[in-house]
Amino acid sequence: MRHAVVVLLCVAAACSHGEERVKTGTADSPQQGTSGIAGVADAGTAPTGAERSGGLTGVAEHPRSRQPVEVDKASQPPQSAASAENVHVLALPATQKPLVTIALRFTSGALDDPRGKAGLTALAARVMAEGGTQALDAKSLLVALFPLATSIDARVDKELTTFAATVHRDNLEKLLPILVDVVTRPRWDPREFERLREASVIDVEKRLRQGDDENLGKETLHEVMYRGHPYGRLVEGHVTDLKSINLDELKAHAAKVFTVDRLTVGVSGGYPQGLPERVAAAVAALPRGATAQREVPQQRPQRPRFLLVEKEAEASAISCGFPWPLSRRDDDWPALSIARSAFGEHRQFNGRLMQRLREQRGLNYGDYAYIEHFEQAGGNAATAQLGRGRHQQDFTIWVRPVQNENRLFALRTALYELSRTLDAEPFGQEEVDQTKAFLDGYILLFDQTDARKLGYALDGDFLGTNDFLRGWRSALRGVSAGDVNNAWKKWIKPDQIQCVMVGPRMEEAKRVLLSDAETPMHYQPDAQGNVPQKPAELLESDRAVNRFSFGARGDQDVAIVPVEKMFE
Repeated sequence: MRHAVVVLLCVAAACSHGEERVKTGTADSPQQGTSGIAGVADAGTAPTGAERSGGLTGVAEHPRSRQPVEVDKASQPPQSAASAENVHVLALPATQKPLVTIALRFTSGALDDPRGKAGLTALAARVMAEGGTQALDAKSLLVALFPLATSIDARVDKELTTFAATVHRDNLEKLLPILVDVVTRPRWDPREFERLREASVIDVEKRLRQGDDENLGKETLHEVMYRGHPYGRLVEGHVTDLKSINLDELKAHAAKVFTVDRLTVGVSGGYPQGLPERVAAAVAALPRGATAQREVPQQRPQRPRFLLVEKEAEASAISCGFPWPLSRRDDDWPALSIARSAFGEHRQFNGRLMQRLREQRGLNYGDYAYIEHFEQAGGNAATAQLGRGRHQQDFTIWVRPVQNENRLFALRTALYELSRTLDAEPFGQEEVDQTKAFLDGYILLFDQTDARKLGYALDGDFLGTNDFLRGWRSALRGVSAGDVNNAWKKWIKPDQIQCVMVGPRMEEAKRVLLSDAETPMHYQPDAQGNVPQKPAELLESDRAVNRFSFGARGDQDVAIVPVEKMFE
């Protein structure tokens, strides 16, 4: 019944979801293509971080904000009439909606960080977006954006960096020169550089290591899975590396990776005629790169099987996974997406993990699985994982923090339930049909805004998956339960899984992992202090979980690291 209600709501919410065309090509000779893919930044919130500059005390207008971008001759180097022709443009058809989204997407990311300088690309993008332009210092930049009800978002991932803003079309002419200047004429103020570098260090040292155990576990797993791989360093950087970066290095790196040959200009929403070409002409003065982005090799699973991060905490965070070569273009993608959803759709209650860890046992807040890289950041992240296109992907399981007395039982249960999907309890026809019905409506929520549509179009352009959402949704209908189980068995390799646990008393946890000792489930008492009687079948399942091996092969398969060493 829950599935039926969700589907009806999804279909109703997406009743205006229609077929759209994308204009893509160079600025002066666009080509027509199709799009089914959604957004970069959702619209119109006031910029964050004002407190860093002492608050907003007035309204500053950009000196050039009343002029169209293409006639701004004074502040940019001269360019020939043909200089914008080599700028790649991807423009969705203009709509009647009042918001306009502009995205400047570079095929540059943490992959480009030199050895010993993890976080260089992310810091460069942050200083560009927050540190001011040649025309506006950092505070004036905030003051100028505030009345426009927008902000300039810089999203950096492994292979992509996107500078994007969504604004009401009445304010478009004021935003344009500011956005262009952020990318082409950053201020590189030494004081702002010092401030933002220190803020980045604090973000890793304090926020991630001390105040965000969920993401600490997930990011640690990522470095474990990708050890020795170009993906194997935190996008935000390592503490020692960040502290070693100087302003000259930052400027030189930005000039190397934010180049016109790596740039795609994206536009969507209710924009005026000629806007894509105007933006392309305005950014065409960016330098041309001397080197291409690094190749992304396929990563193979490796050891240790368990990495335990020692940290004082009331609960333990758990993340497991392994890298794999699956892509959205793979024929098995639709079937795997059904299996993933049935096993553990993000923040949905239909998955086996959610039902058996949270609902039946009350272990934690949520338990999910993913067939490609996932980040939770913001209210729309579950349905708009945008600007994070990657050529190497991974399968992961996320067990949200669990009371320490039950953490090993929760980990064991997640591994046990995954194992059962491959033999004792494959996905049944009814389960598959219900999941397909859920996804048929749920996917319609992914690109509800023009900003999201643009984000999916840019990702599709990068990955070669145009019309991804429409194609995915259409392909689901022809998938059988047999297809789902065959694909799942083909791709899921439980013996390759690596797990990270963040919490206290890790020597004790290591002994249990190596010995496969029993990990009893401690059910919580009610308000009167009594533990409610549990169904016999649940208690039998608990016993079966405790007979399941963690799979550690020896001492070398369980490593312990103090939290202070992570990302140092």
